Amino acid sequence: MKRLNRVMGIAAALLIGTFVTQATAYAQIGPDPQTNARHSRIVGLWDVLVTNTNCATGATLTTFPALHKFELGGTGQVVPAGNPTALSAHMMIWSHVESNDYLMAVKMFRFDAVGNNIGWIVLNFEVSINEDADEYSGSGISQVFDAAGNQVGGSCPSFTGTRFTGEP
Repeated sequence: MKRLNRVMGIAAALLIGTFVTQATAYAQIGPDPQTNARHSRIVGLWDVLVTNTNCATGATLTTFPALHKFELGGTGQVVPAGNPTALSAHMMIWSHVESNDYLMAVKMFRFDAVGNNIGWIVLNFEVSINEDADEYSGSGISQVFDAAGNQVGGSCPSFTGTRFTGEP
């Protein structure tokens, strides 16, 4: 009988500990994600067409396709359809502003023809998605820096995109 009481006491303590641990973990997660469903509507992979323009004149400098990947937690990646030897991977952070509006910032390193790091580029965009969360657009500014951190150029890129669905 003593052994049964001891086993029951241990089981009860484990059960209470499990409930306390789960309640604490739930409290750290925050409110129910359904109450802020717009926050992560941008998460996923997007087919994008980028148009890079001269900020002063509005003249188009270049247009190219790219992929934008938004991950839960506010990080992501950008993959332009270009020769990757001149630029590093493009790493992104993003945040929800309100409604269908987001901010994103991207950084990549630049290299010369022999592979020396010659600086970096920082892109900052305002992004909006449509109500169906299957199209989005954005515009912003690109700042080009040399290896010493001096700004040596810039442009004003914009883009439009559709959610990648796996179809051609």
